[in-house]
Amino acid sequence: MGSAAKLLRHVCSFGSDSAVADEPLPREGRVLWARGDVVYEIHVFFVYVRGSSWSHAIENLVAMEAAADNDDSVFARELAALKRAQIIILLVDDQTHRVWRGPHFTKMLRADLVAAGRDPDTIPVVFQIYHPHQEGVPTTPTSEIVPGLTWARCDHLESFPGEKRGMKEALDRAIALYEEMMADHEAK
Repeated sequence: MGSAAKLLRHVCSFGSDSAVADEPLPREGRVLWARGDVVYEIHVFFVYVRGSSWSHAIENLVAMEAAADNDDSVFARELAALKRAQIIILLVDDQTHRVWRGPHFTKMLRADLVAAGRDPDTIPVVFQIYHPHQEGVPTTPTSEIVPGLTWARCDHLESFPGEKRGMKEALDRAIALYEEMMADHEAK
């Protein structure tokens, strides 16, 4: 999808009464999201998983916490988002030269959540397999990508940005996983 701002605007376009924060960085937004008879107020935050961004690579959460203590708003906000996340959508590229990143980012996300004081197994994850369809770029079949992407409570969905298809479905599925998890807790 390109930039965090573009991704957030795209996500928010599926809901109602949405807003994307422009300052200090367009990395978060709020949207009302209807699922059946229930309307959720969702705070969406774009977090660069450690090692996934060439411009804001997070080498470890200790560095994030130090930056947060020094009032670095980017890292402080990312740390706060990891500490309160209820669902996560992790984008995974199908391009052959990038497929290795999916399992790597999954491990890093797990480590960052643990370092943030969270039990990763209590947070549902949807792995959104991104199919950018760039002419001449080799891709890996989804069936070969999925086995490397595991989590206690997860699902795998495909995303086709050229068709503007997949983001809404991923968020709906992530919310459904959260609802299922809450129902399991209430049943116990």
